[in-house]
Amino acid sequence: MKILIVDDERFNLKIAEGLLKDMSPQNEIILCLEPELVGGLIEENEIDIILLDIVMPHITGTELLKQIRSNKKYDDMQVVMLTSIGNSLNIMECFDLGANDYILKPINIIEFQARVNAAIRARENSITVKNMWETVKNQNAELKQMNEKLQNTQFHLIQSEKMAAIGELAAGVAHEINNPIGYVGSNFETLSSYLAKIQSYIDYNSQQIDQLSDKCPSAEIDQLKNDICSKYKSLKIDFITDDLDILINDSLEGIDRVSKIVKTLRNFARYDSDEQREYCSIREMVEEVLLIVRNEAKYSVNFDISEISAPEIWCHKGQFGQVLLNIIVNALQAIKSLERADFSHIKISSYYENGLTCISILDDGPGIPEDIKYKIFNPFFTTKDVGSGTGLGLSISYDIIVNKHGGTIDVISSPEEGTEFILKLPPKPEEPEV
Repeated sequence: MKILIVDDERFNLKIAEGLLKDMSPQNEIILCLEPELVGGLIEENEIDIILLDIVMPHITGTELLKQIRSNKKYDDMQVVMLTSIGNSLNIMECFDLGANDYILKPINIIEFQARVNAAIRARENSITVKNMWETVKNQNAELKQMNEKLQNTQFHLIQSEKMAAIGELAAGVAHEINNPIGYVGSNFETLSSYLAKIQSYIDYNSQQIDQLSDKCPSAEIDQLKNDICSKYKSLKIDFITDDLDILINDSLEGIDRVSKIVKTLRNFARYDSDEQREYCSIREMVEEVLLIVRNEAKYSVNFDISEISAPEIWCHKGQFGQVLLNIIVNALQAIKSLERADFSHIKISSYYENGLTCISILDDGPGIPEDIKYKIFNPFFTTKDVGSGTGLGLSISYDIIVNKHGGTIDVISSPEEGTEFILKLPPKPEEPEV
């Protein structure tokens, strides 16, 4: 305990100091002859108990008591008044101002020791209660965090079940869409061949009409020929036949694109065993992901995949595709948050390094602040608004690359300059000799 004794008489200070040392040598005792220094001594030494004389020149103990109790920080400090005035009104005033006890002078040793011991116990109890309160507050905060995590976990488990169900439904719906698309595509190809025949027939008739007036010249045939030509032009048959070719080709391209999207969605919705690995084309997986995110990137981002030099990778195709999708979608959303007038860029490249296949995804977005870079792979960590992100995308990606594929994910990022994710995967493990 740190005990401050304040009295303007050195003799009284020495008596009180001696009694306190006899009681408990481990107490730290500080003496003060000048009451003006009390505020600084309390602040510097974190005093537990103060023995304060009432009658002093310049500033009285009562005035000091008022100053001490005006600061909430010192509410738990024990203040014991020292007084030679036995007036009960003075003692009552001290209690009203916040004194905890008083000791009459001249000092009675037994009374002094009893009252100081009571002050020490009160201060110790106050410290214990304060520590217990801090412990309860910390435990309550931890319980709140655990409760939030449990709620988040429950929510994401429910969402995972929903996504699993949606995945199964998506595979079924994709199958159902694929069949009519196949019919439509086949019909358009047939329509295209029919149109070619009709065009051939129209061309043949035009030639015959031109030759008819030469073979059978007459005013009626000339008039008929003019009427047919006039009708042909007014209906814009030339334009229609040319445009029909374009329309059919555009429709076939659209059907082919829808077929690719459906196929990609089926691949992403398909559930395969973790052990089901194969050599997969990096370019093909990247193109499938870009097909899915095309609408998200429209009008804001240009993609560069010209430097995919490592052609294949040994991986679980569905899982690795999910990693690419998670990282690219995060980059797109970060870039869109900047609201740039010009197009941004995402460059995807692949190469070999020290026997590993490396895939780089580099964007020119806002970058990742240094103080949160180490948190981005933590489950449920997100910088997005509530409801805009789960904080699981990069955590799942880390698990897939590091734990399931034995690879690494490196992140290089500078605020305002962009971010690069580098995925490094080992080659196919050698099969043990039989």
